Amino acid sequence: MGVADSSQATSSGAQTLVVSEVDPAAIAAGDALFKGNCAQCHALHDVVVGPALAGIGQRRPRAWTVSWVKNSSKLVASGDEYAVKIFHQYQKQQMPSFQLSNEEINQIIDYVESEQWRGMVSVVD
Repeated sequence: MGVADSSQATSSGAQTLVVSEVDPAAIAAGDALFKGNCAQCHALHDVVVGPALAGIGQRRPRAWTVSWVKNSSKLVASGDEYAVKIFHQYQKQQMPSFQLSNEEINQIIDYVESEQWRGMVSVVD
């Protein structure tokens, strides 16, 4: 299954979609993890309690997102500019820390990235 990672400009200025392969089992696991841990406060395209998650891969590097999910308070306390911005943007509402493994967080991110484009583009394998 192809997952849209980002768009890139070609030398002619046209936009192309960069697609990477993701394991369907990882997407299914990410779906279950998202529903069990994230969906109470997040949606893909709508702000709920926290920000919409579609496009998270374009906003921050994956390693940053993993650190945020594990302990957002630590990132805010470190003075990380983006973490502090989110903290203030959402009325100093602290995201709870999750005891998820890096693999589980990456499965959630893979799920979000696979779903954010659903119905928006078609990918030919």
